[in-house]
Amino acid sequence: MSYLTQIALPLAAQRRRPIADLEQTHGITPRSSRMYERFYGLQEVAQQDLCLGGMLDAALRQVLEDLPNGGRGLAGQLVYCKTQTHNTFSSDGWLRALADAQGLHDWEVMSLSMTSCASALVQMHVARLLGDAAAPLIILTGEKAFHPWVSRLPVGLLAEVPAAALFHPAQPVPGAGGWRIRGSHVQHLPQFHANPDAMSPEERQALQAAYLPRLIGFLEDSLQRCRDRLSPEMVFLPHNLNLPMTRQIVDHFGWSARCFQGDVAHIGHGYCSDIFLNLDALHRDGRPAPQVLVLAAGTGVTFASCLLDRLSPTQALNEDSP
Repeated sequence: MSYLTQIALPLAAQRRRPIADLEQTHGITPRSSRMYERFYGLQEVAQQDLCLGGMLDAALRQVLEDLPNGGRGLAGQLVYCKTQTHNTFSSDGWLRALADAQGLHDWEVMSLSMTSCASALVQMHVARLLGDAAAPLIILTGEKAFHPWVSRLPVGLLAEVPAAALFHPAQPVPGAGGWRIRGSHVQHLPQFHANPDAMSPEERQALQAAYLPRLIGFLEDSLQRCRDRLSPEMVFLPHNLNLPMTRQIVDHFGWSARCFQGDVAHIGHGYCSDIFLNLDALHRDGRPAPQVLVLAAGTGVTFASCLLDRLSPTQALNEDSP
């Protein structure tokens, strides 16, 4: 079983830009700006002054402060979860160099991208299945959205939010905070493997017709799989994308009182970082939430969910897992 014990979100270089100011840099026309505000509540988007390497390095440095000797001398895993390669590094060795610069010479490094914006939750699913591993895991996320071709989606604007999340195979310190992964679920719809822009009109219509019912069915399956572990105080935590569809999901399940929506209006969609950003926001909000069900979806199409129990200060060090 895996434990999420630390989330690093270096915000010093982050700024919010009104979407009305993004026409020249991101191709957001006044008409598009009004559409985003009306349908998705978007008013601003988060951007980083740092380059991609700098913002990922800042997140990694911050989370390593929670490991003995900054992770040096340990044999852990560093996984960069991303969407596609057109706006991220693709050259050989860049992630290895990023880890080595922090003294993580004995850490294994890899990237996960085939599940797009669901990749961080997919990696958490893998970590849960491989819960007998003895090494810590860091999931690193965040991408740049500086070019008009990759800055926007029909259902939201893309944000630059670096994040690093530290996982342990067991609760490392008695009384440590964080979250315990209690369940996870992943489903891939291979018939919709192409990006929507590359689909035929018939394929796009099929995707639009199937997406919400299949997503609701996926969540129903997720709940069924975790039915013996569900808390009556469970909070639903979706990613920052397609607010109208999220509202339909919330209405379907009657979750209006138990949904904690991320700050879509002033941040946008942060690729794979959304889940960590929203978990941190939930903690800072002070909302009582002993358990959360987190959801992300990626083009491809991949749905992913994780059920997380909050670690209380009095929780035992080696609590048995079901």
